[in-house]
Amino acid sequence: MDNLNNEIPFGYAVTQKITVDQITVDKIVIKSPVIQDELGNKIKKYTVMYSQYPLSQILETTSLLDQSKEKTFDFTTVDTDVTMELTATGDFITPSSVYYLSVIPKDQN
Repeated sequence: MDNLNNEIPFGYAVTQKITVDQITVDKIVIKSPVIQDELGNKIKKYTVMYSQYPLSQILETTSLLDQSKEKTFDFTTVDTDVTMELTATGDFITPSSVYYLSVIPKDQN
């Protein structure tokens, strides 16, 4: 991930935190600050990658990547925060399992 940071001109700052806003038996709601690109444009597209394995373990055992899932959120308008929802039925989240989440901001490129 550190190598990717050198190639991508924007991303989360140390002070910007992704939080779990809500957990129920039906869904997980994630809240993220809106990220700006190198020109100050607000990023409106985010992909949530989620797995039952931490990213460090996936990087060591790349076959675990096949068990990861992702969902992309493309917002038409953004303010200072965005919320992203993963549901038990649509996104195959099991309420009794622990998940590790990564949020990837994406620009038009």
